[in-house]
Amino acid sequence: MVTVSGLRDAALGGLDRVVAEWAELAAALDALAGRATTGVGGPLRASHWTGADADAAARAAAVRGEQVAVAAQEARCVLTVLDTAAEQLRAAQREVRVGLAEAASAGFTLSEDGRVLRADPGRGADAATVERRLAEHVRRAAEIDDRCARALARLYPTPAADWADTAADRVAVTALAGLRPGAIPKGDPAAAARWWAGLSATDRARYQAAYPALLGATDGLPTEVRDRANRVALAEAKAAVAAELATARAERDAAGRVDDARRRFRVTELKGRLAAIESLEAILGSAADLFLMGFDARDDGRAIVAIGNPDRAAHTAVYVPGTGARLAHIGSDVARMRSLWQAAGRLTDPGEVSAITWVGYDAPDTLVHATTTSYADTAAPALARFLRGVGVAQGIETNRHLTVIGHSYGSVVLGQAARREGLFAKDVIVVGSPGMHVTRAADLDLDPRHVWVGAAHDDMVVALGSGAHAPAVAGGGGRPRRITPDDAGFGANRFTTDGAEGHSDYWSTRRPTALDNQAAIVVGNYAAVRLLWGVRP
Repeated sequence: MVTVSGLRDAALGGLDRVVAEWAELAAALDALAGRATTGVGGPLRASHWTGADADAAARAAAVRGEQVAVAAQEARCVLTVLDTAAEQLRAAQREVRVGLAEAASAGFTLSEDGRVLRADPGRGADAATVERRLAEHVRRAAEIDDRCARALARLYPTPAADWADTAADRVAVTALAGLRPGAIPKGDPAAAARWWAGLSATDRARYQAAYPALLGATDGLPTEVRDRANRVALAEAKAAVAAELATARAERDAAGRVDDARRRFRVTELKGRLAAIESLEAILGSAADLFLMGFDARDDGRAIVAIGNPDRAAHTAVYVPGTGARLAHIGSDVARMRSLWQAAGRLTDPGEVSAITWVGYDAPDTLVHATTTSYADTAAPALARFLRGVGVAQGIETNRHLTVIGHSYGSVVLGQAARREGLFAKDVIVVGSPGMHVTRAADLDLDPRHVWVGAAHDDMVVALGSGAHAPAVAGGGGRPRRITPDDAGFGANRFTTDGAEGHSDYWSTRRPTALDNQAAIVVGNYAAVRLLWGVRP
């Protein structure tokens, strides 16, 4: 039972120490979860051990890692409740101490049993009024104590705890703590970085518990923070989709032939979404050097995956894929960046290189859809903001080397971002480009010597897409002609792509000319780039 004297004399510093200990526990569990997932599961996969025992070992490592990750998020929920209790009880304590001081100045004292006594009968203050005021402070403190106690009871661990439980706990704890998403700066990476730097370790853990998806999507925050938050968002999304799929299957089976086609379509859609999430999980568990910088399971799904931490990289490449890019297909895009990262690592210390796959936009699904710029117009601000965020997280004053790569429709996105938003990049590479809606490299607001182009001899997208994305200029005999980036008149450096065939062979390790040229650009070794024409920096 909370009393006036008990609240007045409460040693709340003990709660602060417990909060700090829970914050340390959450951080330790995060590290342990990473070791279980990548430090154990990754080597198991890399060992090429196959068979039933290998599959069982991999599943066991994944389950253990997930259990530890759930515990880490629950620990952040616990510390949020405890910190909320300490903060609100401290406020109530201040109020009761002020009330007691005012009562003393009015001639009252507090008895051992908590009653207010008039020390000076000649003064006109009302003891009952003073008691009511103090009782109100005590009542609020008791409510705080009860709410927080009930919240902690909800968080009591069970062997069956999973991400669905954690998501529900997160919502309840966020409401208790009164945390608001509006406190997290959006749209300004520099402001977000300043906000995060100004938070205490406890406040950081509180926001990680409350808003993992929002933190993970905030450009300008440290990569490790975004990775941790996005992995929680990924796990919660998987649990939600799995539950929705189970419900949809039950409804389909119960309905029989009624609305059969519609219900079957819904089940198929959810199965595809779950498979896409699980494929991303498998990618992230395949190596210890992968960071999830963005994730969204809605619609076709989006993800941003970095190989190597860009915050510590001297050279960073950001790859924007084109038509058909989506969460379900990100494995092939990450594989391309793995090839580029390895090629760049042969030219410099691999620890100085980061290669990022940016599927952070709704890409066209078909070539017909790709004839419009609407997808690029929507993507351009998001890409520019992400690139600025990479620079902010690195520390703008260090002026590290950032290269952005656009393939196919991805080059259209780069063109729109460069013209409308500006690119926080030193070098731009486009391959298989149907056009960038400019006729000169200089119109991209970049030094043309740092604009690089590759095009395979039989890449038909370059020609077929030019009608939609390459501006026309006067040609010979007065006939207009389309200027794509691979045209000499565009003014960019065109590098060799010997051996590359078709539209998607620019990262081939069997015929690596195009790959090696891109790697040389990414590490700033411009002299090693083999050019058909252009002027090196």
